[in-house]
Amino acid sequence: EGRVAGCKSNGDTIAFHGPRGRRVVALTFDDGPSQYTATVLSILRRAKVKATFFVLGSQISTFPNTMKAELAEGHAIGNHTWNHPSVAGGGGFAFSQLRGTSRRIRSATGYTPCVFRPPYGAFSGGLIRIARGLGMNTVNWDVDPRDWSRPGQGAIYSRIVNAVRPGSIVLMHDGGGPRGQTVGALPGIIANLKRRGYRFETVPQLLGLKRQPLPIRMKFVPNLAIPC
Repeated sequence: EGRVAGCKSNGDTIAFHGPRGRRVVALTFDDGPSQYTATVLSILRRAKVKATFFVLGSQISTFPNTMKAELAEGHAIGNHTWNHPSVAGGGGFAFSQLRGTSRRIRSATGYTPCVFRPPYGAFSGGLIRIARGLGMNTVNWDVDPRDWSRPGQGAIYSRIVNAVRPGSIVLMHDGGGPRGQTVGALPGIIANLKRRGYRFETVPQLLGLKRQPLPIRMKFVPNLAIPC
């Protein structure tokens, strides 16, 4: 796939899953980039699967090349706030968390995200409006293996494969703590879903959000001050 400059929100309120009429699933990873993300990317590459990474602004400067690899390999990047506070109350604090993270993503990669995931899945009408004003759809999930609690590789695998339905958005984590169990479960999860006829799309693809191609000859590496 060609490089893209981002994607465009369609103004919807909040999504927990995509259309149920297609045997498609979106794998998502929160709280990265981290030292585990490169291994996740390697697994996805071998399986020829695209995913969506909801990143923390505070992590980006430590792993800028990982972010670029995500985009180069056809994955999507989403906004997960600057440092993972609850922003359900909306207001200026939420606005600065979301705007600062989108700016840092754009500064590091040239990519503008069109999807936002609220920490803890906590949202309000005010937060959804803030995200929409910054060009992003708010996205939660309908499959949660609670991998952050480290229940074991087998539990993560079974909780996901038993819960997935057509159009599901699966929550996993590639950062925020030890993620070896998630990494270990991932190849089997993908293999199981493939055997059952599932295809894999990014969240923007699943939700029908338009891609924004990178213009020819465009060199977009702005040096922006990031509020946090």
